[in-house]
Amino acid sequence: MTSKGGTKVSRNLRPNPSKVLRDHIVDRTCRLADAMVRMSARHIEDRWKLRPTDLRLLNVLDGEEPLSVNEISRRALVDQAWVSRSLRALETAKLVERRSDPKDSRLTLVSLTKRGRETLDEFRPWAAWSEKLLLDGIDETKPKALLDQLEANTEGLVKRIKDAPGGPPRHPPTEK
Repeated sequence: MTSKGGTKVSRNLRPNPSKVLRDHIVDRTCRLADAMVRMSARHIEDRWKLRPTDLRLLNVLDGEEPLSVNEISRRALVDQAWVSRSLRALETAKLVERRSDPKDSRLTLVSLTKRGRETLDEFRPWAAWSEKLLLDGIDETKPKALLDQLEANTEGLVKRIKDAPGGPPRHPPTEK
């Protein structure tokens, strides 16, 4: 197409690829995670009467010593108020139990019950099967190594933002 001044104008009105957020790694990861959660959520809810976040909290407690609500929240990357509400439901379902911290009576510690461990043991084959389908044709060590590194980077980023005076920066730092 040609403008009035004779200059060629592209009909392609797509923004500069660096500006397209759907290609941003965080956005892509979120979309993939949302899709995977949607695919499994109905099955998890029908079979175990759990929400995906409940299962994530049970996974945090799996094989661990009792943890505080704050620590569960930190490890699951879920808001502490949401964790507290979810833990109440899990306690009602007898999947977790709470007790006072013997070292600090102000803290409450949460751990899996026998029923909670059995639920996770029943879920493990389903998780392995769905992971196998997801990673079909992919060397599974590569995405797992990438995820390990992303988790480490995320912990560092969360700490940097939390410790930054005044919270997160208003503008991203410029490359030097």
